[in-house]
Amino acid sequence: MTRPQKRIIPILLIVSICCSAHAFTLSQDDDHAREAALQWLQVVDSGNYKDAALMMSERVRGSQDWLNYFIIRRAPLGRVNKRQIVKLKHASTVPGDYELRQHAIIRCNTSFEHKPAVIEEVVMAKMGCCWEVMGFSITE
Repeated sequence: MTRPQKRIIPILLIVSICCSAHAFTLSQDDDHAREAALQWLQVVDSGNYKDAALMMSERVRGSQDWLNYFIIRRAPLGRVNKRQIVKLKHASTVPGDYELRQHAIIRCNTSFEHKPAVIEEVVMAKMGCCWEVMGFSITE
């Protein structure tokens, strides 16, 4: 190996480690938002749509008939085969909540028993110390 090649390999190794660590690093707050969303999705996945609707933020409960939404859009999909979070983005405002606050929009690629490729999006809002579900959508 030539001398320039010997210098480049450690540099490339350091750059690749830094880039990969950055890609998978979530802040502690992001982690809390993600965990709250996944716990809520477990309630939805169990078919307990009434509780899932009641667990949503008071601000959005009356904005849509969530129970009916789950029955019409989620129930026909069947059980979850696999769910993978593919994106977590931040916003200061989202539709339905026009107050400036911290929001996390969590997008999942989900495979269901009756539909192998679905996108789920859970909108979370930081309310004081806790994260609350502000919205949910399924795109087939």
